[in-house]
Amino acid sequence: MRFLKTEEERGDRIQALEDRMARDANPSRRWEYHVLRVGPKARAEHQLNELGAKGWQLVQAIETDGHLAFYLERELPPIDETADEALPDDLDASGPDTFGP
Repeated sequence: MRFLKTEEERGDRIQALEDRMARDANPSRRWEYHVLRVGPKARAEHQLNELGAKGWQLVQAIETDGHLAFYLERELPPIDETADEALPDDLDASGPDTFGP
């Protein structure tokens, strides 16, 4: 039974950690998330269609505490492409559009 790692195994682990840290510092893809909550008798098709038209994609829908929660995501453009651009129409400084219950 071997408990100590070889020098090569330690070097591989260090390289993997350094690669992960570099990737986390400068991700090639970025995502934003949104949760749409609707009451038990509400219909969500209109809100989901509007969000879909704005690039949001449904990831999961669950029922919790008497309401439905729709979890959505969309990919953000790379940072260098958005550096000089204004925020998208559907996103202000407070975050994505939200819809009532």
